[in-house]
Amino acid sequence: MRKSLYPGLFLALLFVLSSCNPFTTNIYSGLDKFKNPDLTDANALLDSSDEPQFYENLKDDPEAKALVLKTLAEVYNDPTAPDEKQQEAALMAADVYLKTSDTEDVMSNLNSLVGDAVSGEDVFSGDTGDDGPEVFFRAIFGEPPVGVPQATYKATVVIQLAAFRESAEPLQIYGEKLEETGVSPPGTIDGDNATKALMAGMTRTLMHYIDAGTPAAKLDILATYLSTPKDVDGNVPGISYVSGMPDYDGPNDMLVDPADPGNTDKDGLQTVVSFGGLDLDSLFS
Repeated sequence: MRKSLYPGLFLALLFVLSSCNPFTTNIYSGLDKFKNPDLTDANALLDSSDEPQFYENLKDDPEAKALVLKTLAEVYNDPTAPDEKQQEAALMAADVYLKTSDTEDVMSNLNSLVGDAVSGEDVFSGDTGDDGPEVFFRAIFGEPPVGVPQATYKATVVIQLAAFRESAEPLQIYGEKLEETGVSPPGTIDGDNATKALMAGMTRTLMHYIDAGTPAAKLDILATYLSTPKDVDGNVPGISYVSGMPDYDGPNDMLVDPADPGNTDKDGLQTVVSFGGLDLDSLFS
């Protein structure tokens, strides 16, 4: 008589299941992973804008990330596209830069500093009384972590700074559309967009005026400053700026595009910040 195979299959399945906790293990985990949409389809991308795994998938895939940014730029730069869609595409592009570059902790620090400023604390001055945007940046990024090689930490800071700088363009365009429409897309958190615009604008302006010949060199100088531990006296070598850097009264002045400061059409970041309820000149005065 032919023996049944079912007892053997049952024992094999029992062995597999007994090797894991059925309450914590999803045996179908290979089937429910988020799959990226068509990266050339703007509507599909926007439908994925709230999926954390979408941004995780882009972190280690620079070609896919570049294609997503290209697709979104075609929308937010298209004057014939619906206003709301342009705004959503611009906001998502900013998120692609920021959420794929591990900027969460930096933004959390910035939100805390803004909260302190609302409470009346002076967060725009250094411990030694020095004033300057780089001092504020030092507070935002925090002191370099103990036990982590400077080169390792600096490499992380370079990626973060580049993301903040690049996110300025779509956020500025979003602000320009915001000036026209007077409304943000449904579900938008205006306060979060305000702090993103603040960080993007300050990074763009600060690096514009750093005394170096190329964008890469400017980025390296600022990252070096932020990753260098304080000396025994609590000091860090400062940053040199090209002559002609404006004497800003506060962060709000730094949000205008430094490459075209006389163009009032380039104040979109200021609009995003004010729409989020932040009065920077009063907060940081």
